[in-house]
Amino acid sequence: MDEECLGSEELPVFSDIRRYYCEYCGICRSKKTLITSHINLHHKELEDAKDEKNDDADGVKSNNTCDECGATFKKHAYLLQHMQSHLLEGK
Repeated sequence: MDEECLGSEELPVFSDIRRYYCEYCGICRSKKTLITSHINLHHKELEDAKDEKNDDADGVKSNNTCDECGATFKKHAYLLQHMQSHLLEGK
């Protein structure tokens, strides 16, 4: 190899591609999923309080409650899946 090609000015320059920041502590990650996991692990209480405040501000909470039995779910998709069980009971 040529020694001239390995000069200090020829070293590759790595740019910092991290651009997702935690709004609570400022930690920076390269992927949104990593920040989401970080927030869920370290700042869950703060995030829950923020979500409750947003629900109150909108005046409408997301309603994922089964009309048949009163079961509640975090996601609407889980409610829809649960509703299938009521359809099967009727047969």
